[in-house]
Amino acid sequence: MNLCASIKMERDKYALILLTTICITYFVENFLRSAAGALTPILITELSISHGKMGLLISAFFFVYGIMQVPSGILSDALGARKTIIVFTALTVVGVFIFWISHSYNLLAVAQLMIGIGCSVFYINAVKLVSTWFPTDRKATAIGILSAASGLGNFVAYMGFPLAVERFGDWRTLYLVMSLILVVNWVMNFFVLKEKEEIVVAGPHLSGSSIFRNLIDTITDRRLLPFIAGYMLASFSWVFLNWLPQFLIDVKGFDYITAGQVASAGSIAGIPGCIVIAAISDKLKKRKTPIVIFSSIYTMLLFIFLWMPSSLPNLVFLVMGFSLTFMVSFWVLFFSMIPETLPPEKAGVGLGLVNGLGTIGFSFIAPLYGGLVDATGKYYASNSLLLGGAILMTIIFTVFLKESYGGLSKNSHVELNQ
Repeated sequence: MNLCASIKMERDKYALILLTTICITYFVENFLRSAAGALTPILITELSISHGKMGLLISAFFFVYGIMQVPSGILSDALGARKTIIVFTALTVVGVFIFWISHSYNLLAVAQLMIGIGCSVFYINAVKLVSTWFPTDRKATAIGILSAASGLGNFVAYMGFPLAVERFGDWRTLYLVMSLILVVNWVMNFFVLKEKEEIVVAGPHLSGSSIFRNLIDTITDRRLLPFIAGYMLASFSWVFLNWLPQFLIDVKGFDYITAGQVASAGSIAGIPGCIVIAAISDKLKKRKTPIVIFSSIYTMLLFIFLWMPSSLPNLVFLVMGFSLTFMVSFWVLFFSMIPETLPPEKAGVGLGLVNGLGTIGFSFIAPLYGGLVDATGKYYASNSLLLGGAILMTIIFTVFLKESYGGLSKNSHVELNQ
């Protein structure tokens, strides 16, 4: 075996180790992200709060998460991915133990804010690591596998909490177990990355003025607009997933266990969804086409799901819940497309802007969804809002999104300084 082949083998081995450890982190972080939504029926009863206040508790995580996305990209460029992930995951650990011991609305909200800040920097930095160590023909698939960990975390939250309540009488045992897994994984990340210092992705350590100029240049880059608008509208699907158990209980007459099963079927679909859609994109050597196709199917399925009669067998709801989240997993391609669309000095901030504004959009829509239910006593207005967003999202993808496969070098005819 020659030296080049040996180096490539070691690089590939490290890439797989890296992907494994960050997948564990992302799995637990998405469990934490989904915890409040999965616990909605329980916390509304325990805390005696309205749907609107519950929506605010859910969105507390997402609002600060969204706000932190641009700083996340800047921190990644200035400090490097390793330091950023290690420091902020430590903050997440503190937040989860506060959530675990909390019995009041205000303390739960504080914990949600801390967890949101702690988790906020992870995905962007993880994507940059994956983008660095995987070749173009495997990059989307690797990001798809990373993103699939989110589906597993969501599944454990939506399925695990109803089962934990049924088995143990409360939800805190499961939450504690997942919190301990995060602690172990934090230690794992610390040592794995430290032992491989020669391959840690470090940023260029830009000066303050350079960071500010790069931020302004990225914000004003028109190539980002379809990504921002489309991702914000795609975030409406997360709103529906968070409210799905309560919707099924209130409108369809499901009990908590059955509603949790349907919601968990949806959340688990993100695992094959992210992997399969990313692999299809790599196979076709296209990004836009899969997004348009899967977003169109998602919109049609959402319309059908919202108006399905409750008399249908539970299996139908399980299949539809699974299919909805599978189709909307096209979002994973955005995180391949943005580094392929923007030059390296803008990619980190661009990823942060798109992820951040999409998450902020969610943080406003989630309480609005609950508030409309409180105001009208029904879900018609809330669900019409989500359906309208899905239709507009598909139009934006079809008309305004540009193909990016191959990156800037392949698409050199695209004007870089728009």
